[in-house]
Amino acid sequence: MQFQMPFDESSGAQPAPLPLTEAVGILTGRIWEGRIMPTAAVVDGLRRDLPLPRRASDHLLSLLGVRGFDSAEDLDPFFFPSLAHLHDPLLLDEIDLAARRLLAAAATGERVAMHGDFDVDGLTGTALLAELLGDITVDGSRMRSEPPFVPDRVIDGYGVSARMIRAWGENGVTLLVTVDTGAAAHDELALAAELGMEVIVLDHHLFGERPTGATVLVNPHRAGNRYPNPELCGVAVAFKLAQAVVSEAPAALSAAWPNKVLDLCALGLIADQMALTGENRTLVQCGLKILSDRTTLRPGLAALLQVSGLERGLPISATDVAYQIAPRLNACGRVGRVETALRLLLTDDPAEAAELAAEADRSNELRKQMDLQMKEDAASVARPFVDRGDPGLVLGSPAWHKGVIGISASRLVEMFNVPTILCAIEGGEARGSARSIPGVDVKVALDRCAGLLVRYGGHAQAAGVTLRVEDLDDFRAAFIKALVDTPAGAVVTETYDLLLPLGDMVAGDVAQLCEEVQLMAPFGEGHRAPLFRCDGLRMKRLPTTLGKGGEHLRFAFAGSSDPRTGGSPALGREFVAFGSGRAWNEWVRAQTDGPRAALDVGWDVLFQINPNTWRPRDGRAVDPVQQLLVDLKPSES
Repeated sequence: MQFQMPFDESSGAQPAPLPLTEAVGILTGRIWEGRIMPTAAVVDGLRRDLPLPRRASDHLLSLLGVRGFDSAEDLDPFFFPSLAHLHDPLLLDEIDLAARRLLAAAATGERVAMHGDFDVDGLTGTALLAELLGDITVDGSRMRSEPPFVPDRVIDGYGVSARMIRAWGENGVTLLVTVDTGAAAHDELALAAELGMEVIVLDHHLFGERPTGATVLVNPHRAGNRYPNPELCGVAVAFKLAQAVVSEAPAALSAAWPNKVLDLCALGLIADQMALTGENRTLVQCGLKILSDRTTLRPGLAALLQVSGLERGLPISATDVAYQIAPRLNACGRVGRVETALRLLLTDDPAEAAELAAEADRSNELRKQMDLQMKEDAASVARPFVDRGDPGLVLGSPAWHKGVIGISASRLVEMFNVPTILCAIEGGEARGSARSIPGVDVKVALDRCAGLLVRYGGHAQAAGVTLRVEDLDDFRAAFIKALVDTPAGAVVTETYDLLLPLGDMVAGDVAQLCEEVQLMAPFGEGHRAPLFRCDGLRMKRLPTTLGKGGEHLRFAFAGSSDPRTGGSPALGREFVAFGSGRAWNEWVRAQTDGPRAALDVGWDVLFQINPNTWRPRDGRAVDPVQQLLVDLKPSES
């Protein structure tokens, strides 16, 4: 049996919680707190205004209420997103100038170059630009575009490539457009200006002073920017430029043109771990619909689905993108040929797509092997800090990829038993993943370092941070001081959405709720999958192990009473707890009676319910629901 790994460990703004108990969970080391339940009036209003074709359960209405939905204006774009719900692109500073400059280039047949980046956001942004620049037409004229360029990690390094700027200068290029890079490329853009190029920068990374060579700079992180959504990634900024072109010159690009590149937006937003709320949620939802339509899917992405094991006729989810599609595209830029990934996104030839997807898959297997080496490298870098007695680790490297630093941080926690933050450095920005040890709340420590962080969020045992590279050493010192000053055992909360009485429910009830929960998808950064609590359970037997070394566990519980008649009891379905083996074994070792103590107490549990997308080769029926155990603790009653 295969199981889906859970996606999304984000935090995001939480409503004021209601504490129920001070005991911490065994698996997370967190205090549990429930969200404030909506009033009956709010639930009744949601029932009346819910724009769904079927009657919703009280569970779904309560979920919406605790997540802050209380009006029809909020519900319609949440359940039925469309481009009409997006913000006016012209609110982005200078995007009108960028659109007009592209229109002028098309009108005169100007020679234009485009420069992206080698991660998924940069690759999708480059692919979108290539299609956009190729399609803009003014009075029958189009710009002359150079082949789209993404840098080679080894040859060019991170950022804008000076060698390509010189080559484009020799080839008569007079306009350069960068995407997902360029905001901090002072020397390279100055070189472009010297060679007679104007430069449009489409970026979302943090930067200091504006490069003097940037003719136009579009970045949602610009100081004083009016745009309501600062969480755009590079490809999303390029998408907003396409919208701006339509707005500025409807005859130059069809009004429907932006729809066809929403798949690229979804890939970039999910892979770059942007908040899946508001406008980003709309872009991702619309993009996932395109990715799920096999009749119109890009040949390259269809081939990627095939090699990723996702060609099973089910809708593509944010989890599929994050764990299957994005890693294969990223692997091309990390250990393979980056042009393979770009060609995959742009090719119209299914045969070529199949060859490129196979190459991307091989690169991904190589990446996995190299990731093992990264863990060893990180351990080597960590050793001097551990030897001098530091109570925590903050390490960073340009060689580390943000997609795997969380895994490596967990490995260092296991090796050295100290909270660990590993940062992937790109340009002037460091993006880190934090992992902690039981009894040490990394979120509390980060709260004490907030002045050095651009943004951060997370929980007691796992968090994410973004900061400027020049602040990395100061942040390390502040983090270590925070660990020293933080009282032992201080924790923050694990916030759950609803109490769910599984003991009074049948399996069909949970299956219906699982379907309703999926109406709230996609889940990711800033919009976590709903978390439920159930109290007063007992273990039917000791948990069984899954995976290598028993790192995953399977639990079976029973309630204190039989459920109502009419179907199989909901508690007949087992729970899977990923990555919980170490924490569970520590609890067991602390018990006088050993593992048998687990059978002598009642249990309260936190869990998620997800669709089970595993399909056996023999075609036999499988349970449509997967219950993921997030935490548990002995009942206090």
